[in-house]
Amino acid sequence: MNAPMKNPTWPKAFAFLGLTVMGLALAYYSTSIATAGVAGKVYRTDPNGDVFSLGTAFVMVGIAMAAVFAFLALTQIRQLSRKA
Repeated sequence: MNAPMKNPTWPKAFAFLGLTVMGLALAYYSTSIATAGVAGKVYRTDPNGDVFSLGTAFVMVGIAMAAVFAFLALTQIRQLSRKA
């Protein structure tokens, strides 16, 4: 069923590392969204705090994305180093 995932290759490992970096970039960028949400709450332009909630959610998604793809990349690299 998921046999292609069981076959480790270096391009796949590097792709997972690239997605890890994208997750970290998402988490880093989301801190500015959350900061804008705090400013919106202070200056009463966002009374419900929707922007702050959105920024916080994207921080968590970015960190989770980075963790998952880092794990997948490390398992691929470990399998490739054992194969050699």
